[in-house]
Amino acid sequence: MSAGPKEGLDRSRAPAPGPLRPFHFPRVHRRALSSGLQVLVAESRSLPVVSMGVSLPVSGLDEDEDRAGVAALTADLLDSGAAGRSGLEIATELEGLGVLEDTGASWDSTYVGFTSLRARVEPAARILADLLLRPDFPEAELDRVRAQRLAGIAQRRADPGLLANEAALRFIFAPGSPYARPLSGTTRSLEGMTRSDVRDFHAARYLPAGATLIVAGDLGADEAVEIAEATLGDWAGGPEPAPIPLVEPRADAPRIVLVDRPGAVQSELRVGHVGISRTHPDYFPVTVMNQILGGAFSSRLNMSLRERHGYTYGLHSSFTTRRYPGPFLISTAVQSGATAASLREIFGEVRAIREAPVTPAELDDVRSYLAGVFPLRLETTVGVASRLSQIAVYGLPDDYFDGYRDRILEVTADDVLRAAREHLDPEGLVAVVVGDAGTLKEPLEEFGTVRVLQPGELEL
Repeated sequence: MSAGPKEGLDRSRAPAPGPLRPFHFPRVHRRALSSGLQVLVAESRSLPVVSMGVSLPVSGLDEDEDRAGVAALTADLLDSGAAGRSGLEIATELEGLGVLEDTGASWDSTYVGFTSLRARVEPAARILADLLLRPDFPEAELDRVRAQRLAGIAQRRADPGLLANEAALRFIFAPGSPYARPLSGTTRSLEGMTRSDVRDFHAARYLPAGATLIVAGDLGADEAVEIAEATLGDWAGGPEPAPIPLVEPRADAPRIVLVDRPGAVQSELRVGHVGISRTHPDYFPVTVMNQILGGAFSSRLNMSLRERHGYTYGLHSSFTTRRYPGPFLISTAVQSGATAASLREIFGEVRAIREAPVTPAELDDVRSYLAGVFPLRLETTVGVASRLSQIAVYGLPDDYFDGYRDRILEVTADDVLRAAREHLDPEGLVAVVVGDAGTLKEPLEEFGTVRVLQPGELEL
């Protein structure tokens, strides 16, 4: 016979959250190889696991527009053959060691690394050095990956959500801005990409000046330096400084861009403008403000469009922060007949959060959530290594993440209001709608001139 409810237990309301558990980011140790390569180590002996990699200041910002996508392509091809071994041989060797490779490029950096048991770090580090310094870039593999990228572009043209993402960036950022194009490249740039382009990019940019060796887990700083000296000690040189990219809003952007999908019963909406950089002094107030506006399930925008009006299954807003200001973007999909009403709600909520302080309950809930989930993202060596990479890429203080939760909890309602007023621009918002132009154009003219495009008119 089961026991009845405990006396005095109120099941009509959720229990109050408990106090935050103590948390400390692992102490960061700085070292340098004899070649000058910087080393960041966060030691943790709880498990015999190590994540190690090299973070390079190599990104899509380093490529010419006619070679757009070469940074991402180069990173993807590193494990396709190196030091005379084929991609299959490298994959077999990594599998035999139980090593998980982690390689990729972003708008800020390129990371080439791995996670392994502590006992396998030395052989894994030798493979890492081969991928980083001695890639072969086989022609057949270039053709294969390039074909995959071109197929992906065709898929983005057919997928309304992906099409909306690409179109939003086209109209948020000025023509000529790297952020206005896909990191993976365009049809024109990829079709013209050659093995020489990839090899030249690697030779010119994959150099240690400005790079950092990242180590997290069951390895001390002195041990890490010893292993790195044996594998990367002869790596030398530095790339030419990259030009400062154009990161400005598109001056001639229409208020509403309507990408036509005849017969569509649903509209994809993307609403945004240029945001802030990762190192902006208002990073923490903006993070809290965005969470209240549209970043959380209980956010104002989601409660309005999903819970009160039933226009959508969900909505999300984000500030993508990079070395230079990335996009602020609100994303959702709504019933076609609710498109204009949804935009009205979105514009209204953006204005409202700039007009009065958020409520104490909103502020407390969001601060507690952000502070509470932060340690969960650091429970693996991969999570810690990711934060070390941010320290390296953005020049953050070594103790930055030890005080991260405190900085979140210190954000006030006045800070949120100021951040909203300074970093949200209701009149500068660009709205991209992917839907049926035949039924949507007239209702959308409520918000201003509507520019109608066919999917093929977007350069992807």
